[in-house]
Amino acid sequence: MKLNFIKVNPTENMTIFITTPVPRNLYKEVAKSVMNYASLHAEQVGFVEACNGGGIKLHMMGGEFCANATIGLAATLVNLGHPIVERGHGSCYMLDLEVSGVVTSITCCVEKLAESNRYISTIQMPLHNEVLPYNMEISGKTYSGTLVKFPGIMHLIVDTREIANENKEEFFHKVKDSFKDENYEALGIMYYDKVENYMEPLVYVKATDSLHWERGCGSGTAAVGAAMSELNKESVNLDISQPGGSIRVTTVVEDNKIKEILLSSKVQIVAEGTVYL
Repeated sequence: MKLNFIKVNPTENMTIFITTPVPRNLYKEVAKSVMNYASLHAEQVGFVEACNGGGIKLHMMGGEFCANATIGLAATLVNLGHPIVERGHGSCYMLDLEVSGVVTSITCCVEKLAESNRYISTIQMPLHNEVLPYNMEISGKTYSGTLVKFPGIMHLIVDTREIANENKEEFFHKVKDSFKDENYEALGIMYYDKVENYMEPLVYVKATDSLHWERGCGSGTAAVGAAMSELNKESVNLDISQPGGSIRVTTVVEDNKIKEILLSSKVQIVAEGTVYL
């Protein structure tokens, strides 16, 4: 099989877009192949689909929602000069994308940087369904966290310092076992150090049974912003540091409710070409 691809770098959350049409029943197989170290090597794969009326849909490998991939595809389409891109105010290019895991389109704003292959993308996140405290007992000890459920993905935010003596991957699998009755496409644990404002994201996609230490997680960043806003009943504007860089989350709170969540990140178009499977 010969497929065209574009590889992008949103906060080092390396993402491959397959632009050749592929039957959806092959998405899982194709994604596992191209993510492999011996192939294109990335953390996730999205498939670019054409919609009626000339629109674009991003369908992730497991049908999940991925904020960083959305951020990356928006920059990619601006880079390609795609017809759905419109000139916005000032230096902003505007477009709407359909994305797996959510029912409403995602509004994106992209700004070009000095280098021809680098951008800053901002997306309007779909609002979360729930933010709730979550307690779990592991090895006779009770741990607490905050569970944030978005359409297509959910994240558990835990205090890194509280689990300092735990193996983080083993901790993840124990948490995942506790969610066996939950309906989700993707599950992340955001190991967050509030004092240092530093986060390590570990994300699992159910359909591909893949678990990755992500260098940057957009929806996880949005989860931290939503949790803070829900707790304090106020807007936040925060750059959260992660292994691959920082992602900005901005929330707008009115009448004690979150009305809007925005995510901004730098994106680099890394490569494009043909992959053989």
